[in-house]
Amino acid sequence: MSEGLPDSIREKLKLLKAKYVQSLPERIEALAVALQNVEKRGEFHRETFFNAQNEAHKLVGSGQTFGFTGISTTARGIEVLIEKSIQEQRALSAEERKQVEALFRELALLSERTQIEIGVAIPTGVQKGYTMIQNGKSILLWKSEALYIEDLKEQIGFFGFPVEIVESIEDIKEHLDRNLSVVLVVGIDLIMDSRILEQISFLKSGSDSEKLKILYLSEMDDFKTRLLAVRHGGDSFLSSPFDIPRLIEKLDSLFNGTNQDPYHVMIIDDDPEQISYYAMVLQQAGMVTSVVTDPTNVMKVLVEEKPELILMDMYMPNCKGEELAALIRQQEAFVGIPIVYFSVEKDREKQIAAIRDGGGDDFISKPIKPEHLVTMVKTRAARIRQLRYFMERDSLTGLLNHTQLHIRLVSELDRARRLGTQVVYAMIDLDHFKKINDEFGHLLGDHVLKTLSRLFVERLRKTDSLGRYGGEEFGIVLFNTNLENGMKVLNELRESFSRIRHRGEGKDFYVTFSCGVADFPRFPTAEALVEAADKALYLAKNQGRNCVIPAP
Repeated sequence: MSEGLPDSIREKLKLLKAKYVQSLPERIEALAVALQNVEKRGEFHRETFFNAQNEAHKLVGSGQTFGFTGISTTARGIEVLIEKSIQEQRALSAEERKQVEALFRELALLSERTQIEIGVAIPTGVQKGYTMIQNGKSILLWKSEALYIEDLKEQIGFFGFPVEIVESIEDIKEHLDRNLSVVLVVGIDLIMDSRILEQISFLKSGSDSEKLKILYLSEMDDFKTRLLAVRHGGDSFLSSPFDIPRLIEKLDSLFNGTNQDPYHVMIIDDDPEQISYYAMVLQQAGMVTSVVTDPTNVMKVLVEEKPELILMDMYMPNCKGEELAALIRQQEAFVGIPIVYFSVEKDREKQIAAIRDGGGDDFISKPIKPEHLVTMVKTRAARIRQLRYFMERDSLTGLLNHTQLHIRLVSELDRARRLGTQVVYAMIDLDHFKKINDEFGHLLGDHVLKTLSRLFVERLRKTDSLGRYGGEEFGIVLFNTNLENGMKVLNELRESFSRIRHRGEGKDFYVTFSCGVADFPRFPTAEALVEAADKALYLAKNQGRNCVIPAP
């Protein structure tokens, strides 16, 4: 992997390889969780199967990158089996499940063997079967005689959160051992034994304090009850009647910060040694990097990877840095990405000219200390992520605004043409939304809109694009999806949303939506897709609402 590189770079890459080996148990666990979810489903579920395929695929690529062919090949065997199920829209057969389990056991053994060979300490308690491992985030409901417990489990489940009912401190400890983040929901006035509250509080103040958040529920909303919750480790409090959208917002806020995506940086330099060095420095700081040594490949990588910042050498064969920057800036979708030049150029006038003529944002003179590079990149990437959020997002729901959704649709169609795949576009409109605003007020109407948005975010893939047109109308771009599968996913969303309970003016009510769907390449342009989906939405409204209709 490091032939021909200077000794200093080779040594650093060796350390990076060792760090990868150290991370193997976590990577294996992530795959285990995804496979466990497939096993739990028992039937085909698009998102669950895609997640499992993605975790296997990451091991295929990373194993190959760091020279561990056995890990890559074994993970590829799992990926192929899951991929076949996805293509045929079916669950794994009994024989395929056995094959996956055998491959996973082999993968776990290869991981251990690799750690022994490299000299990395193996964590105790690592399981060999994926049915025994969990990871990620989990919601636990403390068991009680209250009728609302089962109702809450069902309602929270509509949003895609993993929910379980627990009845002992040992159950909570078990989940803390298996998960990265746990929210415990407890009816505080239903626990008559104060020792249980003390034990829960002790868990919260112990070594798992960062992983455990506690949401107390109560039939009462008085000072004494709230103080009791605070004194026993409560991070949040909700009084009855338990408004489900409000509960979901609280759960979101408690999980916030635990799963922030790493910053993504593109590095453009014709020198493979330097590009390896800078990529390694940023990766060790927890960032994702895309590297380009040939300027002619820049646009392809920009479209595919969508970086948040570009580090670019000023002087490259056949193309100057400022020329390439100007070319990037001519593309509407990439106008806002910060471009930082890095070069040995010391002439301040030339630096300013490069920023002025090419549309760059800053200039770094080589050499640069690794810690300075990391700080500069993180600061700029964080700022642009925040600015991009406010510029591109709808202020109420946090989804893409109308303009950005259209830009994303055009971009996804370009990608689909290159890859020869399909795209489904859906237009969604809430049914009788004016009546909700008239009867319960606009504040509660906004609450309904945010609930629908939350459902989309939790239940759809990260690769799908979600936007709000305005009012009660939304758009969804499902990449690499055919019409039949898209219809199935959207109908699942429609059914789940129709069963979510809202509360206003002292009474419960339910809301539905209508949906029109069009698919690419049957409709070959963004404009044609939007028009077809809009007409299908009109048909859905005329056919009684609360349905999903494909474009004729």
